[in-house]
Amino acid sequence: MIHSVPAVMGLIKRLLFVMMLSSLVLSAGTVLPQARDAARIFWWQGDPLLMVQFRLQWLPAARYATALEQALQEEELELARSLYQLAQEQGVALDEGLVTRLQAADRWQTRMLRSAGDIWQGLSTGRADSAEGMAAAVITDLTLLGDLRDLTREGLAWPDHDPLLLALAGTGLGLSALSLASGGATVPARAGVSLLKVARKSGRMSRQLGEQLYRLSRDAIDGRAARELGERLGRLELKQLGRAELDELALAAGRIVGTEAAGQLASTGRAVRNIAGHSGARGAMDSLGRADSVRELLRLEQVSSGYRGSYRGVLRLLPDAGKGLYRLSLLMASLLLWLGSFLLWSLGALWTLQRGLRGLYRGLFGRSAG
Repeated sequence: MIHSVPAVMGLIKRLLFVMMLSSLVLSAGTVLPQARDAARIFWWQGDPLLMVQFRLQWLPAARYATALEQALQEEELELARSLYQLAQEQGVALDEGLVTRLQAADRWQTRMLRSAGDIWQGLSTGRADSAEGMAAAVITDLTLLGDLRDLTREGLAWPDHDPLLLALAGTGLGLSALSLASGGATVPARAGVSLLKVARKSGRMSRQLGEQLYRLSRDAIDGRAARELGERLGRLELKQLGRAELDELALAAGRIVGTEAAGQLASTGRAVRNIAGHSGARGAMDSLGRADSVRELLRLEQVSSGYRGSYRGVLRLLPDAGKGLYRLSLLMASLLLWLGSFLLWSLGALWTLQRGLRGLYRGLFGRSAG
């Protein structure tokens, strides 16, 4: 009986060794990749694209199905297509009935009938609720008429004006005047500034981002110059002016906004234009509605460059995709959990390696390793 105790203890140790080795092998495929991704996110100081990739892989298929169902009910076909594309990229299987409904809803006749009214609204007011209306608003601004119209309206409304709309109109006109001298280099920023105006007019810009840009614009406008230019424009028939006269007005308008503020607005507009280039005008509008600051907007620009056609789907599933790492407590906890799991896995691997080497030594030399 006494001699059997060491034999039993040896058997238990071998069983523990086998169990530990098995658990390490089985968990390695999960722990190691997740810990690697967590370490990369911390190493690159919360890269937004890496963070989105990490979060998407843990979303259940039901989230995709629910979001796609909602998009179809809202008649948001472009968003529905984006969600479907994202599901395919992530290897998520969707119900065939849901996919069939998407295909049936996405008919060009339906889109064409809905687009005509949107185009006219964008041309006449600069407000837009669809991609077609946004395009019309941007085209109007690129001809200078849209910005001159807004500058006239806001200048005449002084002091009950919107400083942000006034500053955006002045910045847009200044960029238009520079476009010829720069060989068109300012056109992307110019188009982005127009999209900022559309978002502001349509109420699709987040309150926090709007307040940040409002403060920037309010402190940078030359009030006297804005009033005088507004009164001057109010006496003119803009559609009858020649190109030389329009260019002269654009130069004058560009001077009502401080150089630093105009540069920041142009930089913000360039980011918006890049998002629109990656994911369409509605993707840009979604971003302006989600971003709480210019910094978050720039982070969303990075995400849009990685997902492009599926970007709107990303924003629907992860509306806080533009926020920094330290503002996402659940993500932080998840990353730390995976790093802690890796630490435990490493300790287990070291213990198993040490036990394995001791057993090998005993087997080869027939004496105790300690």
